[in-house]
Amino acid sequence: MPSSNSTVIHREIGIDCGHRVPDHGSKCRSPHGHRYRVISTCAGDLVQDFGHPEHGMVIDFGNVKTYMMDIIDSIFDHAFVISVADKVMMEMYFPGEDIKRIQELYAKSIGDQLDRYCSTVEKKPIVLPRTCHSEQDPDGMKVVPVPYSPTAENMAAHMFQLLERPFKAHFKDAPIELVNIRLYETPNGWVDHSAAGFNAGIGG
Repeated sequence: MPSSNSTVIHREIGIDCGHRVPDHGSKCRSPHGHRYRVISTCAGDLVQDFGHPEHGMVIDFGNVKTYMMDIIDSIFDHAFVISVADKVMMEMYFPGEDIKRIQELYAKSIGDQLDRYCSTVEKKPIVLPRTCHSEQDPDGMKVVPVPYSPTAENMAAHMFQLLERPFKAHFKDAPIELVNIRLYETPNGWVDHSAAGFNAGIGG
């Protein structure tokens, strides 16, 4: 756990991602996409060991980026996020398939890969199952079925949960933790999902 006078750092990536909010009262009911900005905030004490590659840092920005690219980018970039309760979109991408089976397949695949990512030194980016294979798309299409309405609020919470796992696994003995995910859905609209006790409202 970081000390009360710990330093806070931020690392940002951009992803392109599609979704629809089926219960929305306006145009977000239609399939559309965003250029999302994802900012991870980590808190910790400065490394004080002379000769350490992260001496004077909380954590190397490049290491935070690696986690973000291997997990958040690999799952969400150029993907379409669908609520499993959205019967129209589920039938479009998984025609005739059992929705519960699809949900369990994705949850198990991502969960198993995250388990390996958190427990091994050699970390491999998450690879999603693919759907809609055809001669035109032999590798299938990148779809993320989720058990929630894919609003920015819910997506930020999901990203936090995914990214928090390797931080907890790899920094058990170091005072570093993921404390916030800020997700910009548009240039002037964003969401913060924070760890308990972290004040994400400071700054802009």
